[in-house]
Amino acid sequence: MLRHLLYPLLPYRSIVYPFLVLSAIVVPCWLVFRLYRSRTSRHSASFGRELVLLAFVVYLSGLAAATLEPNRSRAAVSATDGLELRPNLASLTCSSAMSWRSSTARGFCMRNARGNVALFIPLGVLIPLVWPRRRFWSGLQIALAVSISIEVLQYLSRPWSNRLADVNDVILNVVGAALGLAVVSILRWRPRARAEIARA
Repeated sequence: MLRHLLYPLLPYRSIVYPFLVLSAIVVPCWLVFRLYRSRTSRHSASFGRELVLLAFVVYLSGLAAATLEPNRSRAAVSATDGLELRPNLASLTCSSAMSWRSSTARGFCMRNARGNVALFIPLGVLIPLVWPRRRFWSGLQIALAVSISIEVLQYLSRPWSNRLADVNDVILNVVGAALGLAVVSILRWRPRARAEIARA
């Protein structure tokens, strides 16, 4: 049972070690900063707020580990000079319209598409928790800015990271963030809707 649950995560196991190393550096620094801030600030933050901020920092560490770790495959980068600016529907959906050389290439496309969407769902959930006054569209703009920043860093680091800066990744990231934002928006809307119905 556990093996079947963990099997879809196996292709992403290479980011676990970089994530743990980065978190081991970033999290203690963040905790020291927050402790110093709480002692120097007149306003004391709630435990729930601190937990959300810590979760956000841990998530950003995971995001950096997943997106900036050097890529072992040079094929995709060398074929496009590390930059792809044209959206490609076949690439986004991994559809049969794209001529795949092998099932391995199609499998990589599926993992890449799922990974890019799943990677930004937590960001969509965390943005309204960290900034409660942010609305759906402003949250989506933050996600877009984060995704574009990652792609720019991947392009600038391509000589040693073998990373491909791809507009399709940005689209998939924004879709993932939109899903996360939508979940939070629905959960927030339901109590308000019930309260309005009760008043009526």
